[in-house]
Amino acid sequence: MYRIENVSARTKSRLAKEECFNRNIAALNILFYIGGGFMLRKQAVTLVRIFYQINEHKANDMIADLLSNGLLAKKQATDTKTCLYIMTKFPLAMYHECSTRDSCSIKLNNRKIWHNIYRTEFIIRQAVPMMEQLGMELTLQDLLNFLTDYCISVFTTENQMSVYQLYGNLYEKFPVKNKELIASGFPRVSDFMNDYYKITADLYHHQRNFLGYKIDDDYSDYIDIKEKLEREKDLIASPKEYRRNYYSLFNMTAAGFFFIGKPTGKNITIGTFDKCNNMYLKKIYENIICIYLMLERYLGFFPQITLQVYMSDADRILSLRDKENEQGYDYSRQEKSGLTKRDSFFQNMRIPRQNWNDIHVDYIYYPLKEKYHL
Repeated sequence: MYRIENVSARTKSRLAKEECFNRNIAALNILFYIGGGFMLRKQAVTLVRIFYQINEHKANDMIADLLSNGLLAKKQATDTKTCLYIMTKFPLAMYHECSTRDSCSIKLNNRKIWHNIYRTEFIIRQAVPMMEQLGMELTLQDLLNFLTDYCISVFTTENQMSVYQLYGNLYEKFPVKNKELIASGFPRVSDFMNDYYKITADLYHHQRNFLGYKIDDDYSDYIDIKEKLEREKDLIASPKEYRRNYYSLFNMTAAGFFFIGKPTGKNITIGTFDKCNNMYLKKIYENIICIYLMLERYLGFFPQITLQVYMSDADRILSLRDKENEQGYDYSRQEKSGLTKRDSFFQNMRIPRQNWNDIHVDYIYYPLKEKYHL
């Protein structure tokens, strides 16, 4: 570790801070809307250039100006000298339209830092080229619209509002089973709508009981459906059966998986980041099989899924590929199972053999440590 000296925003007048905020709004917008308030300098400079057509020299000057006025602070990203640039309470308060006293500072941990780096790199390496292929204008607002319009849920987080919005987006963009009947109000049982009603009830409960919102709408029907689902789940003793039948978009998001685009026919692409450099086959396959079963419940057909696993350790990728093809072991019989480890996950989750090739896993190498000296 080495000592980093940051300028306190308290030493600057409000007028000086507001002027600094306004003249560097491009850099702050990138940090706030893409980085969630923090980012590596090199990634930030790249995105300012892409979305605001500001050259590298000018973008670096912006970051230096924000640092010197206390609107950004530096912190080591890992154990190297590479730093994160973090928005302080003043600019955060400006975005949230509240006082600095009511603004919360950004709290970081290793998982959050690596997720941010992967997600930002995904925007640079995949989202931007996709926009260019579609002939879209490269502005920040166009990016945010593109991610929503094409159902790229890389910014969905594990809170009620974010997952509620994802359900709404899937309803619009995916071929949800019996969508016409649902839209007409036909009283038909729907796994998709049941889970949507449950997250709506969870959101209502959180906003009313924890945030203190006054809500006049009647959510009793949603709450009744949630309670019915909870009673059904309580009857299932096996955790495996529970996941097979009740895995939802909230579980998918909490496990770190996200959609990469709308379906093309039956083909759906999903991604996940190796945030903690501890990706393993059990996590990959048990979750993607549960997502596969969830989508069958929601859509009414078994999709063809490509899972893209983003990793920054090339040796680890080779190891996982090798382990997929290793012989599995049946611990109950104390003998080799006759299946590869990959296929053993499908058998253990009781997926019919003819569907085992419906899921394909690609390991994608992001050289983050070398590129950013992490």
